[in-house]
Amino acid sequence: MSVLLPWRRAGMAVLLTLGALTARAQNEPIKYGKVDAKLFDPAQYPTAAGAPAVVLCDYGTSRIEGADDGFRVVFERVTRILVLTKAGYEQATVQIPLYRREADEEKLVNLRGATYNLVGGKLEKQELDSKTVFGERLDEHRSLRKFTLPGVREGSIVEYAYTIKSDFVFNLQDWRFQRDIPVEWSEYRAVMPSFYQYKQIQRGFLPYKIQETTVVPYHTTYHASTKDGYGTLLTESGNTSMLTTQAIRCRWAMEHVPAFHDEPYMTTARDYLAGIDFELDLIQFDPARPHPVTSTWEKISAELTKDEQFGAWINGRTALSAPAEALARTYPDPATRAAAVRTLVQRAVRYSGEERLYADQPLRRVLEQQRGNAAEINLLLVRTLSDAGLPCWPVLVSTRGHGRVFTDLPLISQFNYVVAAVPLANGSELLLDATEPTAAAGTLPARCLNGQGRLVAANGRWVSLVPSQKHARVTNARFSLDEQGRLQGTVRREYVGYAALAERNQLAELGEKAYLGALQKQYVDCQLRRTALAQVDSLSKPLVLDVDLSLPALETGAAQVYLPLLQFVTDRQNPLQPDSRIYPVDFGTLHEDVLSVALALPKGYRMDELPKNVVLSLPNGDGRYSFEAALRDNVLYLTSRLQLRKTQYQPGEYPGLRELFTRALAKHQEPLVLHRTP
Repeated sequence: MSVLLPWRRAGMAVLLTLGALTARAQNEPIKYGKVDAKLFDPAQYPTAAGAPAVVLCDYGTSRIEGADDGFRVVFERVTRILVLTKAGYEQATVQIPLYRREADEEKLVNLRGATYNLVGGKLEKQELDSKTVFGERLDEHRSLRKFTLPGVREGSIVEYAYTIKSDFVFNLQDWRFQRDIPVEWSEYRAVMPSFYQYKQIQRGFLPYKIQETTVVPYHTTYHASTKDGYGTLLTESGNTSMLTTQAIRCRWAMEHVPAFHDEPYMTTARDYLAGIDFELDLIQFDPARPHPVTSTWEKISAELTKDEQFGAWINGRTALSAPAEALARTYPDPATRAAAVRTLVQRAVRYSGEERLYADQPLRRVLEQQRGNAAEINLLLVRTLSDAGLPCWPVLVSTRGHGRVFTDLPLISQFNYVVAAVPLANGSELLLDATEPTAAAGTLPARCLNGQGRLVAANGRWVSLVPSQKHARVTNARFSLDEQGRLQGTVRREYVGYAALAERNQLAELGEKAYLGALQKQYVDCQLRRTALAQVDSLSKPLVLDVDLSLPALETGAAQVYLPLLQFVTDRQNPLQPDSRIYPVDFGTLHEDVLSVALALPKGYRMDELPKNVVLSLPNGDGRYSFEAALRDNVLYLTSRLQLRKTQYQPGEYPGLRELFTRALAKHQEPLVLHRTP
């Protein structure tokens, strides 16, 4: 029997479908076992220099084919790697993830592997022993197959190939073009029939060498067994049908892919690694009856409010309800009342350090143990804020370590955290989290500063997680130089906003004694006579650090004295080291660093020339550095200010941003030139 299925091109830029037999219509970039001597020369690979290993080729294909009473995804992969140093030996150990649900599990078949070495100009091959392949179960849905290829040494080529057959058509294989070692060529192909449509999620910031999409004929056989009304198999013969339709054939490839390395001011690596993810969006065997698979944000909100591990926590009375109602009478101002409720919750439950979207334990047990995960604490916060007479809703969050949220992809798996939102009279919202005792009310943990969160309500919407608080440092220093060349001074540094939160967290981790003891590393050339902290527990105020210090005597015999004054009170290293960057710089918050220094000069010292004033600005005013020097009554005044006016800078903006830091650092390292009168 033959069935002709229609083809409908629904948003091809976003919706894709996977498929069958024509994936091999084009020439394959690699064939397993076809290794010759010319592949061993690393000089021919542009990305290999300095790397422990280089992927010569990584090639995968996916297709959907008919099976017994359904369809399955067939994924095939061939990978070849040149090992260059001992550090690259780890590339010979391979882990293959497999998905499982209840009794069904993806099947790994046709696994092959080998190590090739050139010995005296002759190619030697050691094959993988199937007895050395073992499995590991990670959780109820994930397991691994692991193996290590034998005989690996510097200069070896390792190669492996395998096929995964999966009955889970929603679990189309994702692909990563980029690894922690360079990749010369990475290619993924898929043929996607019209009756399964997938959303395609592009990740990373690297360009494709090849990106092709064509419409091709598609056919596959489908076997339906015969069952009675109770689902009992009556005969294995059943009916075999031929499905005929059209499909999209896609091909993606990248060449000379650089190794991925963590750099400052990044979220999780998953947001940056070049790759493609897929989500099943629509099943459509009958054009008149499409079956959407992807949910909607409205449905997700409705399901969460009914969930016992989520919605049940924001309804009903708790042991904190009565105290919260009392706070409503004590604090008429909503923001002040919300802060008091947050303190009430923090006193009742401590954070376990587990980032969760759902509660793991019953509410009663959490209150008895006085310990809970992020969801348990913050859902209790939502409930208690409501008890205090404040309208309040949960907000779904993906932490920086969990990854970017795609707002057009309604998937609850994108989130791993929840906070509370209280609307204020001015139209803004107060976002609250009760997991960090070192944070002021309205200051989300830095891990939550990741784009947008989703308000869980009947009229749910997106909420910006960009904070109004900056990461700011304000330093005031006063120095005096005596006639013998001795320099003494006081430094007061105020940590404001997220800078204060970071320092308070470090202070809580180390303890005050160790925290103050570590200051000597910052003031390495100085002798610290006194260190003190103030406003440690006043979370709505800056954290204040006071330091009294002195420096070794200057060389007073010389006519000219060079004094690197600003080096004693500023950072000495540019946080943006590489000359170029292919990933955005994500600070999470606006940044500001203000420095004011006064130096009193004694009799017998003068400055013939002041340091030059500087004003540097990024395009569109997105960043600014200014430096100003003035001399009044033999007192030198220096003022420096660095401002970053965006939370995220794109790769094209990186050179200007790095130059702003570089010029500021260079200015701080300029020594003052003092002239001594005989």
